[in-house]
Amino acid sequence: METASKWHFCSGSGLKGKGAVSLLLALLVFAPTTHPHCPDCVLEKQVFVDGERFSHPRDPCQECQCQEGQAHCQPRVCPTASCAHPLPGPCCQHNCNGCAFGGKEYPNGADFPHPSDPCRLCRCLSGNVQCLARRCPPLLCPEPAMLPGKCCPQCPATPSSCPRPGSKVPAHHQEHFSPPDDPCRLCLCLDGSVSCQRLPCPPVPCTHPRQGPCCPSCDGCRYQGKEFTSGERFPSPTARCHVCLCWEGSVRCEPRACAPAQCPFPARGDCCPTCDGCEYLGESYLSSQEFPDPREPCSRCTCLGGFVTCGRRPCEPLGCSHPLTLPGHCCPTCQGCLYHGVTAAPGETLPDPLDPTCSLCTCQEGSMSCWKKPCPPALCPHPSPGPCFCPVCHSCLSHGREHQDGETFEGPPGSCERCRCQAGQVSCVRLPCPPLPCPLQVTEQGSCCPRCRGCLVRGEEHPEGSSWEPPDSPCSSCMCHEGVITCARIQCVTSCAQPRQGPSDCCPRCSDCEHKGRKYEPGESFQPGADPCEVCICELQPEGPPSVRCHRRQCPSLVGCPASQLLPPGPQHCCPTCAQALSHCTEGLLGSELALPDPCYTCQCQDLTWLCIQRACPELSCPLLERHTPSGSCCPVSRCGHEVAACLSDSDWGGGQDEAPALNPGSCCPHCLPRPASCMAFGDPHYRTFDGRLLHFQGSCSYVLAKDCRGGNFSVHVTNDDRGRSGVSWTQEVAVLLGDVTVQLLQGRVVTVDGRPVALPFLREPLLYAELRGRTVILHAQSGLQVLWDGQSQVEVRVPGSYRGQVCGLCGNFNGFAQDDLRGPEGLLLSTEAAFGNSWQVPEGPGPGRPCSKGREVDPCWAAGYRARREANARCGVLKSSTFSRCHAVVPPEPFFAACVYDLCACGLGSAADTCLCDVLEAYASHCRQAGVTPAWRGPTLCVVGCPLDRGFMFDECGPPCPRTCFNQHVPLGELAAHCVRPCVPGCQCPAGLVEHEAHCIPPEACPQVLLTGDQLPSTLPSPSREPQGPP
Repeated sequence: METASKWHFCSGSGLKGKGAVSLLLALLVFAPTTHPHCPDCVLEKQVFVDGERFSHPRDPCQECQCQEGQAHCQPRVCPTASCAHPLPGPCCQHNCNGCAFGGKEYPNGADFPHPSDPCRLCRCLSGNVQCLARRCPPLLCPEPAMLPGKCCPQCPATPSSCPRPGSKVPAHHQEHFSPPDDPCRLCLCLDGSVSCQRLPCPPVPCTHPRQGPCCPSCDGCRYQGKEFTSGERFPSPTARCHVCLCWEGSVRCEPRACAPAQCPFPARGDCCPTCDGCEYLGESYLSSQEFPDPREPCSRCTCLGGFVTCGRRPCEPLGCSHPLTLPGHCCPTCQGCLYHGVTAAPGETLPDPLDPTCSLCTCQEGSMSCWKKPCPPALCPHPSPGPCFCPVCHSCLSHGREHQDGETFEGPPGSCERCRCQAGQVSCVRLPCPPLPCPLQVTEQGSCCPRCRGCLVRGEEHPEGSSWEPPDSPCSSCMCHEGVITCARIQCVTSCAQPRQGPSDCCPRCSDCEHKGRKYEPGESFQPGADPCEVCICELQPEGPPSVRCHRRQCPSLVGCPASQLLPPGPQHCCPTCAQALSHCTEGLLGSELALPDPCYTCQCQDLTWLCIQRACPELSCPLLERHTPSGSCCPVSRCGHEVAACLSDSDWGGGQDEAPALNPGSCCPHCLPRPASCMAFGDPHYRTFDGRLLHFQGSCSYVLAKDCRGGNFSVHVTNDDRGRSGVSWTQEVAVLLGDVTVQLLQGRVVTVDGRPVALPFLREPLLYAELRGRTVILHAQSGLQVLWDGQSQVEVRVPGSYRGQVCGLCGNFNGFAQDDLRGPEGLLLSTEAAFGNSWQVPEGPGPGRPCSKGREVDPCWAAGYRARREANARCGVLKSSTFSRCHAVVPPEPFFAACVYDLCACGLGSAADTCLCDVLEAYASHCRQAGVTPAWRGPTLCVVGCPLDRGFMFDECGPPCPRTCFNQHVPLGELAAHCVRPCVPGCQCPAGLVEHEAHCIPPEACPQVLLTGDQLPSTLPSPSREPQGPP
């Protein structure tokens, strides 16, 4: 069919002629040419071709012809009859099989009296009437007489007349008359007797004729006892909502047409559906009426303007913990218990469903109380726990620990005993105490053997040989040696030509754990030169690859050692020793000071311990390589001459709200740098820009999340997936472009580099470093970029303050002004969030074979309906509750509440809604933790995180981002936290007193040995992988 074809409407002309009815007709004609015409005609819903002659469908006496789309009708031309008195037909009077004479019709061959001459008798012969004089019967009287008005002579005897009903004048003999109350009967008086018969009526061509004076007539209708004129419309008296039409004696009824109702459950009106009430599941209800739900007896429904909303009937709160809902009831009752799927009657005792072997439970007034089954007594003094933790004598239980039969073990701490388990009996033998090499010994309460006494300072004891950093003197180190505490500032050395020092570093670092062609693993130590007092340690860094930190070993103060007894250090040793015992700090010497040969130290007797402190030296502004200490001097001086000036520390600093102080290595005073910024995408998805604006964009393509629009150092792309739902999407994967390297962060925390999967941690120097901390994949880039990915739908991008005003994408422009974040790639400010998001679409799309739909302005709550919106508001109300109240002052909950309602309307019901709710709550809790507030918001049924309890893990809402492991257990907590990205993270952590090793929580003493010196075997510390694994 050609696209240029059109449809045209034609109207029929008015029909004129006898019995014609004017009609307006419409004809839909397909015209194959560009000039429309109407060759056919429509009359009484029938189509006739052009030039066709036909009878009128409702008036056969009219003859019509179709001429150029209009029907012309006129009375049919009747042929001349072949007889003198033909019968009238439907249209023409030319039926000679009968006679029409004197206004009456007679069948062929019938005899009938002449209508005007009673003395003649006529006969119908094929449409012709032959009238002859009536034959008179023979009379028996000799002298018949011709009476006036009679055709035949009669005998002189006058017959009797007949009474005429309703008249005083009697009827004569042989007189015909009609009763006045029934003009449709004809009576004959014959010699005083009256005989009547009803006049015959011809058949009518209609179904509901109107009763005429004597016979039915089609000039009107009689229907259900009422008369109607032809063409009159009237409501059906037998069928509601039907309309009838009377047309020439026939009645036709049709249902009344109704407009569609504007509500889903309209009520039945008088004839048409109406929204003034509701018809729900076959029952009718008034508007605003409440009624039980026919399908759910425990729910109630409300009819409102043709709409029906149903909800569960509220139940009163009960005072029992395990109520039971009885059959046929809607609300639970305390007359029974439902406990973990098991029903119990009041007072019934049954096995605990959670521990059916060892526990019993009793139902009391709707609450279940459970207890352990009593154990039979054991016959041995040291039984071990058996089934249901009942004591049995297969092994020995001593001080809370189980020992097998024949096992030898140490006695209780401090008992100095060795015990043996034999047939359930424990026998112990006291062991001798080992000799101690130290002169100061102490036996603690509860211990049988003495130990070397450490050093006591400010009420805190430090063990012999230990080192620590004093809290009031950073970058200093104290050590305990034979009861003498020696504190000194850490002396830094370097093993490379260009060391770097961070703001929190005490000593400069070298960027790579490599020295003289040998690579060292994190935790290993080595001697960089010939000086045995210099030591370097390879340490992990929170950002970037491991680095080397070097310093001089600290030597203890030899208090009271005469010069003649002072022994110089031997080969490969750093510190001198004393050939005799050192002086002790006694009560008589408390508060006294002792001068040492070393002018940099002063010693004082405190708490029965010599405390020797190195004299503090002023900080210099010159690099470490330009400093030296003259012979006989305590403090280093600069080689820079007049260019060197002393730096002032702890000076007042005033920075702007968007700035933070920073100190570059080699400079004297800090200067202002912009604060770093964070952008997050979470939920359905919602984007919190660098400047704090919350956007909603649901496109399911690939988009630029953040990009260095000036230097081109990085570009972060996100690919969204609609997860089978129209109009919504979630973040599916993240791609980070660093030069010619592409890193993809996929579902399930899978990481690929240039299309190949890699194991974490992964290092590619000097471009990037990727690691897994808790449940978060963290990507560190050389440019200072950090990308955090939870492996499901939440991604966070962090950039240093130096990128202020240089980034673009869905995260905004990072200029401190949130109102202009909707700028597209061309720099124009766009009007809607959908237009802004679509402008940052990546041309290559999400990948081959995946559908891609642009984002649009949608409101899932409008499509989900009032009930879904109300439920979403109720579930998201936890954001505004007391659970998060401590965070409301630092992170306003309103934007996250709006995002939560949006997501729950889009996610629908069931587990999908729970996941969407937890996504928003975790995003808000993450912002709270960054602001310094850690809310305790998870509950037994709210976003529970399952941890492997069999491996010793437990969930912690604010756990350390760098967990304690066998490889960092000796690192001070302050130093360990300083190298981590966030103050705390939620996740599975080891309990206090245990460390993590190979995905298990174990005691520190069970850790494998970690070797720190370079002349020993390589350590067991894992190193990051450097190459992708396997083919792409």
